[in-house]
Amino acid sequence: MSTRRLSAATLLVAMLASLVLASQASANPFQHRVFYQQFRHALKRHTWTLYDGVPRCCKDSRWAPSHVVARHGALRIKTYRDRNYGGSWVSGGVSMARMVNQTYGRWVVRFRMRKGVGVGMDVALRPSGSGTVIDWIEESSDKGGARRIETATLHYGNTRVHARVRANFTRWHTMTLSWRPSRITVKLDGRRWADFRHHIPSAPMHLVMQTNTGTNGFSGVMPNSTTPPRVALQVDYVAVYRYG
Repeated sequence: MSTRRLSAATLLVAMLASLVLASQASANPFQHRVFYQQFRHALKRHTWTLYDGVPRCCKDSRWAPSHVVARHGALRIKTYRDRNYGGSWVSGGVSMARMVNQTYGRWVVRFRMRKGVGVGMDVALRPSGSGTVIDWIEESSDKGGARRIETATLHYGNTRVHARVRANFTRWHTMTLSWRPSRITVKLDGRRWADFRHHIPSAPMHLVMQTNTGTNGFSGVMPNSTTPPRVALQVDYVAVYRYG
């Protein structure tokens, strides 16, 4: 084969490879991972902000930094009666506002949570100021005794759009939110169950994870005599991917 034909063949192969890579990137615009943590060590304060005080959303709750612990490869956000707060039920929460604020992308969380009447949980994307909020792994405290329903809610203005999924959430599951300019989807273990195509936000947001007692601002009950002494949301890992 002549040198000219060999060069042409090499160029053709390179062009085809480039087209394949471009096609793959278009099919999956979330290939660049910007954050990953498995919680084998204590939380770093430049990455995670620990909640402290009474949240505006949840007047029956109290958050304390001591109720958020990373140990043995899992993050535990624990709810229990804390004698340091007069024996009241105390929960916890964390925010990634200091580390990753981005417009569009993919967030992956592997988690499980013990049953407990009166103890709810929420994993959400929130803006640093006002604006649209995406609660994408949320269970109100009145559902905590069963721990079998998670909801996704797109909050914009005074409007809320819901989706829900059923599973045994005392077992490990992986939830994935993908946020594109024209669409937001949520998958449970690879199966899509929430699909929002209207009022998609376009401002940067960050991940938050929290537990609460009583009302979450819309519904809920307080723990009772059946609630275990300690109820924890356990997170195996968190991964964040950039869009594009």
